[in-house]
Amino acid sequence: MRGFLTTPGAGRLFRGPHGVPVIWRLLLFVALYAVQVVLLAIAVSLALRFLLPHPPRLRLITPGAMLLNEVVLLLPALGATAVMAWLEDARFIAYGLIDTRRRARFAAGFIAGLALIFVLVFVLAATGYGTASPGTLSALATLRYGVEWLGVCVVIGFTEEFLFRGYILVAIARRYGLLAAAVVSSLIFAGLHGSNPGETVVGLLDLLFAGAVLSLGIYWTRSLYWSIGCHAAWDFSENFLYGTHDSGTACFGTLMNFAPRGNEFLSGGPTGPEGSVFSLLVIGGGGLVLWFWFRRRGREAADSPR
Repeated sequence: MRGFLTTPGAGRLFRGPHGVPVIWRLLLFVALYAVQVVLLAIAVSLALRFLLPHPPRLRLITPGAMLLNEVVLLLPALGATAVMAWLEDARFIAYGLIDTRRRARFAAGFIAGLALIFVLVFVLAATGYGTASPGTLSALATLRYGVEWLGVCVVIGFTEEFLFRGYILVAIARRYGLLAAAVVSSLIFAGLHGSNPGETVVGLLDLLFAGAVLSLGIYWTRSLYWSIGCHAAWDFSENFLYGTHDSGTACFGTLMNFAPRGNEFLSGGPTGPEGSVFSLLVIGGGGLVLWFWFRRRGREAADSPR
C-alpha cells in the first residue's frame, strides 16, 4: 500500500513525525465538509423555491432529483479534500485517484457489482421472497431512463467512495493501517445511512459488509476505481435494472419491478434486497470469492509503474 498511503512533503500545518494527530485531521475534514454541505443545501433550497414555487410531491425518486442530492454531497467532499491536500502538501488525486488502469479497474468493479446483486435477486426469487414484473415504460423511455440512471449511479458511486474511502480512509490508514481504516470508514458509512427511510438493523449490517468488500478492492488495487465501479453497479441494479427499493427509497423509470414477498427479515421488506439476511450471505460470500480471486492474480508491487 506504499503508493496509496504515502504523501510527499512535510505538510504546511502538519509537521513532526506524524504531524497533527489523525483525529484532529478527521475533525477538520468533517467540519469543512459539513459547513459546505449546509451552505450548499441552503443555496439549492432557495434556488428551487425561486424556480419552483410549487414543487411537485415526488412519490418516486427521479434521476434528476437523485443527481441534485448527490451534487450537494459531492462538491463539499471535493472541496474538503482539496483543502486537506493543500495542508498536507499532497496532490488532490493522492487520495485514491491515482491509477493508470482506472478504466479497467472501474469496469471490473462494475461487473462484480452486477454479479453480486444478480445473485441476491436470484436467491430472493428462487426462495419465493421476491417477485418480478416488467416495467411499464415504452422502449424509448426505458432507454432514456437507463442512460440517466447509469450516469447518476456512477456519480453516486464516486461520491460515496471518495467521501468515505478517500481522505478518511487514507488519513487513518497512514497512521494505524488499512484494517483499522476500513473498520472506521465502514462504521461511518453504515451509520450515516441509518437516517435513510426504511433502513433496518440488517440493512446497516449489510452496509458494514459492503464497506469491507469495497475496502478489499482498495487493498488489492490501491485505488478507488474498482470500488467506485462496484458501488455504481449495485445502485444501478437496484434503481433501474430490478427496480427494487434502495434503503427504503423507490425510484421512477425502471426496467423491472422487483417486489419483496413474505417475511421482511428474509425478503428485505420496504428496505429492499439489502435489508434481507440473504444479502449478508451473498456479500460475505462474494467478499471471500473476491479475496481468493485477487489473491490468485497477485497484488501489484507497490513500486510498479502507475
